[in-house]
Amino acid sequence: MRDAWLERWLGAMRAAPCGSKVLELGCDSGRDTAYLARNGFEVVATDVATEALDACTRAVPQARFVKHDLREPMPFRDAEYGVVLASLCLHYFGWTQTEAMVAEIRRCLAPEGLLLCRLNSTRDVNFGAQGHEMIEPDYFAVPQRFGGRKRFFDTRSVDKLFGAGWEKLSKEELTIDRYEMPKVVWEVVLKRAES
Repeated sequence: MRDAWLERWLGAMRAAPCGSKVLELGCDSGRDTAYLARNGFEVVATDVATEALDACTRAVPQARFVKHDLREPMPFRDAEYGVVLASLCLHYFGWTQTEAMVAEIRRCLAPEGLLLCRLNSTRDVNFGAQGHEMIEPDYFAVPQRFGGRKRFFDTRSVDKLFGAGWEKLSKEELTIDRYEMPKVVWEVVLKRAES
């Protein structure tokens, strides 16, 4: 399965501040990490799972790896990165935690830096958007490997999450070919704006 979502943003990432430094959150086995490294980016990849970091290290040994739980403050300096990548990793948490994570991402981004983000859509029925116990609006108990909870976003909640302090460059609801079944996501690209 080919999930080449970063290709169209390559020019924007290269033009971002802080040279070629990219912070990738939730790197998993390293599919996006490898793409970034092949294209000359200096990648710092994070994940909460040791097995994911081990797999990613084997796949992309030139990247730097940091074990990190997104529920905790990030161990990086203010405005350290020109690009932050958060593909399918911000949807396991309650709303208040998710807002805190986005604030941390913004803190680590340089002014005019880019956030490339993908989030579960409320139309992502193949991956849990229907038929599960609700914990809070659009946040469900979904049996899966990361804690058994998943959040799903509609256009309103995407806009609410990325309100003040962000300039939206793109927001699209897309069906992607990354897994064994089609997955519906929001792909959102934002610039860190001054509040």
